This record gives sequence, C-alpha cells and structure tokens, in this order.
Amino acid sequence: MFTALAEITFNPFAIEFPDSLKAQIIGIILLFALFWWKVKPGLGAMLGTRTTRIEEAQLQVDTALSETQRLHDDYAARLKGIEREARARIDEAVQEAEIVRGEIISEAQVTAIQIRRRAEEELSREQTRQRILLQRLLVQQTLDAAEYSVTAFAGEKVQRQLIQDFVTQVAQSSPDGTGKGA
Repeated sequence: MFTALAEITFNPFAIEFPDSLKAQIIGIILLFALFWWKVKPGLGAMLGTRTTRIEEAQLQVDTALSETQRLHDDYAARLKGIEREARARIDEAVQEAEIVRGEIISEAQVTAIQIRRRAEEELSREQTRQRILLQRLLVQQTLDAAEYSVTAFAGEKVQRQLIQDFVTQVAQSSPDGTGKGA
C-alpha cells in the first residue's frame, strides 16, 4: 500500500497536458506576433501622435510659463519704476509746497507791513485833519468871542479905555520902559 502511494507523485508544477500547454504557448506567441505586426504600427502611430501632442503641449506650457514670467518681471519692474516716479513726484510736490508756503508767508508779511503802514498814514492824516478842525473851531470860537466883545463893548468910552490899557501893558512889558519890544 505504501508502494502505490509512492508511485503517485504530487507536483504542483507538473503539467498534466503538455500538448495543450504547447498549443496555448504557440497561440500566445502568434497573438503577440499578430499584435506586433498589425496593431503595433497603428498603436505606435497613435502613441507617437499622442507623444508629439504632449510634447507640443509641454512646449506651449513652457513658452507660456516663460512668457508669463517675463511679463511678471516686466510688470514688477514697471511697478517699481512707477513707485519711484510717484515717490519723486510726491517729493517734488512737497518741496514745491514748501516753496509756495514760504512765498505765501513772505507775501503775507509784506502785505501786513503795507497795511500797517497805510493804517499809520491814515491815522496820521486823521490826526492832522482833527487838529485842523480843532484849530478852526478854536479860531471860530475866538472870532465869535471877539465879535461878541466888539459888539458888547462898542461904545467910544470903552474903546478908548481898552486902547489905553493895551498901550500901558505894552510899555510895562518892554525892558527899557520906552514901550518898544525887544
């Protein structure tokens, strides 16, 4: 019994039907050969076309990327230039504003001096005018008083007495007593 069992070999790699296996291998080889001669050229052309399109797309992407990078760099340079130019304009405007400010202040000072001088001149003219008016008023009042005196003392006796008093007063005021003023 043990011998019968020893004659039966169990091998997982043992081929039970070698002719069938050979036919399958030959079929697979023929299938690959058919694939190689018939399908591969069309598949190769299709894959070649696809590869060419992928390479062209990659080239376009690289070109677009480099163009985008160039535009980015150009815009960055322009922005820096614009920023520098704007800063220069702002600085120039500030300097110009300072100059205008100084001019305005100096003009205001000159105008203030002129206004003050005109006011002083106007004040001086007004003071002179008021003095003249005061003098006229004083002269008018003096003339009115003299006219009143003359009319009040218009008599001959009063007139002679006034003349006598005047002559006496002049004689006393002269140093030598002759009545002649110095």
